[in-house]
Amino acid sequence: MVFKRVLVKLYHLPSRSRTTIALWLGAALVGLVAFLLASAANWAFVGFSAMQQKWWWWPLLSLPLGGMAIRWIMEHIGSGAQGSGIPQAQAALQLNHDTEQIERLLSLRIAVAKFIGIVLGLGSGFVLGREGPTVQIGASIMFACRKLLPIDDPVFRRQLILAGGAAGIAAAFNTPLAGIVFAFEELARSVEEKTSGKLLGAVILAGLVSLALQGDYVYFGKIHVPPFSYSILLPLVLIALLAGLIGGAFSWLCVNVSTWMPPKIKDYRQYHPYYFIAACGFLIGICGLIAPIYGSGAEITSEVIAGHTELAWYFLPLKFIGQLGTFLTGLPGGIFAPSLSLGAGIGSWFVPFFDPELKIKLIALGMVAALAAITRAPLTSAIILMEMTDGHDMVISIMISAMIASSVARIYKTNLYHDLAEQVLAGLSKTASAQSSQTEKSK
Repeated sequence: MVFKRVLVKLYHLPSRSRTTIALWLGAALVGLVAFLLASAANWAFVGFSAMQQKWWWWPLLSLPLGGMAIRWIMEHIGSGAQGSGIPQAQAALQLNHDTEQIERLLSLRIAVAKFIGIVLGLGSGFVLGREGPTVQIGASIMFACRKLLPIDDPVFRRQLILAGGAAGIAAAFNTPLAGIVFAFEELARSVEEKTSGKLLGAVILAGLVSLALQGDYVYFGKIHVPPFSYSILLPLVLIALLAGLIGGAFSWLCVNVSTWMPPKIKDYRQYHPYYFIAACGFLIGICGLIAPIYGSGAEITSEVIAGHTELAWYFLPLKFIGQLGTFLTGLPGGIFAPSLSLGAGIGSWFVPFFDPELKIKLIALGMVAALAAITRAPLTSAIILMEMTDGHDMVISIMISAMIASSVARIYKTNLYHDLAEQVLAGLSKTASAQSSQTEKSK
């Protein structure tokens, strides 16, 4: 009864007030869910690490079995929750006038399945992050909030999806500025006057909820570097060039699987998905026994940035294999944090050739360059790294590295999230056509 009275009162409020209430409610929920996902994911990975320390062979068992279990969950309750989540949010923005199709990409059911898949994936040892998936979860929660109030028009739906995605990034990384920039650079591709104010409010509220629950923390720990010196320019350019080539290659491989994958393996992947996932899991397990590539990589990267450990030269190729292998499984999982960890491996290759005082700078430059090359979003990448490491002393170096790497990655003519979003839209169109044909036959 109380809930009904509240809805009646909300119904009589001006349209603008109802829109604001829906956005604020959704943003608060996104912040809460992001905190719960971070806590559950960390707990799951700690459990995996403990089992690995006790039994060295544990990943060879947990990865294949965990991958198959996640696949089963996706088939039965989680259709639409596979992959990163950012392409799905982008595709939903392009389907703005088709609510039924949007609900195949953004819904509370998908958000729950994504949550479970990420926790189980990290608990199994897969090379994935929770940040990209939080975008789809955030957009799903926001999109569902439209049902609480009698407002449902294309403009309002777009505002909800954009604000949900931005709030997801902001709450997941504790990077409110990066969340705002991400929404405009990667999701909306432009600044919209009517949306910007609401988006800012949603990001701030989601960030406040996450901050209240998690405390004021820096994702990778504070970075301590010497003041800017022109001696950084040569290694900066070299790192950015290599990161652009490696990151661009990774994106191309993800987008063009049907082009480079041998036909026999493609058929096996299609007709025997469980065995394919198990094989990928076993391969990742073997790589992880050689180098610490499991999970998002946040733990090992934080240790490197703090100067407590070093990365072996083979960390980079093994991390690349593990990250690509996880992507090929089609399981839920993001690439933001793993890409930053991959970039740390790139930076570590140059450490022995330059002044030891530049070590942390080189690692940080590799991180931002790799993320910018893979996502082709240099501004978002630069701001994310600055907020995640409190690395404002490196602002110029970080921006230059991100721009160079993103420019180099253009040679592959691939834009990861947007190309994957096009594939998502093509898949929805194919499904709709098949259903239409089936309906006509039944008549």
